[in-house]
Amino acid sequence: MDRLYADIGARMRSIRKTLKLTQSEVAVAVGIDPSFYGQIERGNGIPSLRTLLAAARVFGVEPADLLPSRRDLAGDAQQKALGRALTGLRPTQKRLLLDIVSDMADRFKTRRGRRTIK
Repeated sequence: MDRLYADIGARMRSIRKTLKLTQSEVAVAVGIDPSFYGQIERGNGIPSLRTLLAAARVFGVEPADLLPSRRDLAGDAQQKALGRALTGLRPTQKRLLLDIVSDMADRFKTRRGRRTIK
């Protein structure tokens, strides 16, 4: 859940900065204490539904825009699954698998950047 709140806070910070608003301006418009708003942006404060709805209104966005997408959450789930797959392996085995995965990821990234001619 900590990651969820950090993602929400990061989204709120990004939108606020794009709109060139201060934390204090947003907090006053939302109706919360500025220090609590700062905690929300840092992922240390948990916004209520009322606060999220009010922030969305102030930002002029849909409330869903403040929440991570299913795709974002799926990435977290995949990372956790990879971590569980390494459970019980010796450190040398974990390093070997990490090297293999890193090499494969680099190759995928390189291919994505290339133009393919058909």
